[in-house]
Amino acid sequence: MATSVTPNGQPLVSVIVPCYNHEAFVAECILSVLNQSYPNLQLIVIDDGSKDKSVAIIRNLQKTNPFIFEHQQNMGLSATLNKAISQYASGKYIAIIASDDVWHIDKIKLQVEFMEQHPDFGMCCTKAVFIDEHSAITGVLNPKLFTRKYGFNEIALGKSFVPALTAMVKREVYDSVGLFDTALLIEDLDMWLRIADKYPVGFVNIVTAYYRQHSTNTSSRLVDMAEARFQILDKWKHKGTIHRKMKRNFELQALSDLGKAYPEQAKKYLHFSLSNFLYPRYRRIILKYLFTGHF
Repeated sequence: MATSVTPNGQPLVSVIVPCYNHEAFVAECILSVLNQSYPNLQLIVIDDGSKDKSVAIIRNLQKTNPFIFEHQQNMGLSATLNKAISQYASGKYIAIIASDDVWHIDKIKLQVEFMEQHPDFGMCCTKAVFIDEHSAITGVLNPKLFTRKYGFNEIALGKSFVPALTAMVKREVYDSVGLFDTALLIEDLDMWLRIADKYPVGFVNIVTAYYRQHSTNTSSRLVDMAEARFQILDKWKHKGTIHRKMKRNFELQALSDLGKAYPEQAKKYLHFSLSNFLYPRYRRIILKYLFTGHF
């Protein structure tokens, strides 16, 4: 039975696994949590109305591995995470992993050690790699996305990247900054910005997690994600210069993501202004569009 603190002083970590139609992957995900080298874990699995065999698979695992499990009507990811945090999580730290992803056996151990050594930090993250549907490693995230500095500006401008499946957050931080915004598709970026605006954010320079790429990933919804970034942007108008830089970067990302596959949707993110034209990367896109008619 998980306890708030073990005799060795190891704090409880609440791990949340939101599941939706991941029958092919959910067992591997849950086992990667149950097999962690860190002993003091509270596992919370919430199935968000799966229509496949996910629930049966989870219940079968629960027979030999006691953990909290709830099967609910579909509420969406953010609402599910908020429910898990507010109603079930009792750990000092909270970590979230999607039901199609996988953790390294020492993931929690390494991050708890880091957080205990840096008590002023609100959260920390690590590196991650990509895996395919057969759990084979297919690639790594750009090393330039991971830096020693993880402040608000670095995350907002894409200089430092927080892979959601690697994040560990102090429970008290959610009490301070609030829960996930249920109106947003990119709920994780919004949360990291809110946390980084109030707390130092740490980085452990090691791969601890495996992000699975497959045909049903939410990250394939490029048009919706572009719109979601600008919903997030609206929250930071008071940031002045940083807000303007965020806007330019979000426009560039939208043009890059949508330019070839969704050119009509991409057009609304192309803005002809002197400041954009003076920025080399934006200038190249503007000139290419003016002379060729496409991105």
